[in-house]
Amino acid sequence: MNKSVDDRPIRVLVVEDSRTQCELLVRLLSASGDFTVVGTATNGQEAVTATLRLRPDVIAMDIHLPIMDGYEATRQIMQRCPTPIVMVSNSNGDAERRAVQSLAAGALAVVRKPAGLQPGVQQVDRTNFLTMLRLMAGVRVVTRYPPRSQRSSALLSDRTTQPQILAIAASTGGPVAIQTVLNGLEQSYPLPILVVQHIARGFMQALADWLDSTTPLTVRVAQAQEPLLPAHVYLPPDDQHILVTQPGHIALRAAVPGDRYCPGADVLFESVARVYGKRAIGVILTGMGDDGARGLLVLRTAGGLTLGQDEASCVVYGMPQAALAAGAVTRMESLSHLADVILAHTGGPIALVAGR
Repeated sequence: MNKSVDDRPIRVLVVEDSRTQCELLVRLLSASGDFTVVGTATNGQEAVTATLRLRPDVIAMDIHLPIMDGYEATRQIMQRCPTPIVMVSNSNGDAERRAVQSLAAGALAVVRKPAGLQPGVQQVDRTNFLTMLRLMAGVRVVTRYPPRSQRSSALLSDRTTQPQILAIAASTGGPVAIQTVLNGLEQSYPLPILVVQHIARGFMQALADWLDSTTPLTVRVAQAQEPLLPAHVYLPPDDQHILVTQPGHIALRAAVPGDRYCPGADVLFESVARVYGKRAIGVILTGMGDDGARGLLVLRTAGGLTLGQDEASCVVYGMPQAALAAGAVTRMESLSHLADVILAHTGGPIALVAGR
């Protein structure tokens, strides 16, 4: 049984305006044995008040709420009483969009809303819901990103190979970290950018739309064999790995039962290492687990520049720490400086379809 570090049940606040759905979530949490529901709220305003009063370990919050929706409640909670928040949302256009905005406001993860307790296909959603609450309850949520300072002039002076591709991977806390890096790049940035972000099925398009609207670059969900373009950012479709098998074009690969993650950071970094080698930049950002450490090591061994987000600026220092421990990271940088190092290393326009 997975409990919090002091071996007491994980204290959960459930925020859901539907009485039926709220009762379902409470029953699901109570039946698991390692949670205790310390309170419920039916709107965002009640959620803020209950958080300040109850100080739960984690909050399960619906996105569509009366009076104050889940996004605004998340924003206020993270300003007044930072608490791990998992957004529980149906997969539809507006819910997806607001859920991704909530991630930007400080929520740690989004999961699909469990639809019932009966056996069947919904078992996956129930398992994901409980697992995510367990994982996020242990995350220390504090705003630790330092203010953006002057552009860094630090550069590895012995590197003269012109890069041709940038690969980025992240998990917990990743949407805001990715947005920060992309915002630090120029609209005329000369490289294509491939991104792996661990996110619940059904929310990748909303993430791409949000990044496209809040950064200077063009962000889209990729299609197989799509040509890579400068200043374009490509995310994989649901249940697909994004990778490269030849210079200048995107490849997609369906998830298989043995995959630990999909999309996978290891899959992306290893493919970039094989195709581009020393003409690639790999960046590993905040996230839980160790996805990306093995692939980033392959990329570094091939001569590519590999960067990691430092502990002080991470929401969860899992993936970067694992990569650093594996010897996969050329250098660690704060989130506010990563774009500067990338820009300094990238240089001017390049031929994007040239081979290794």
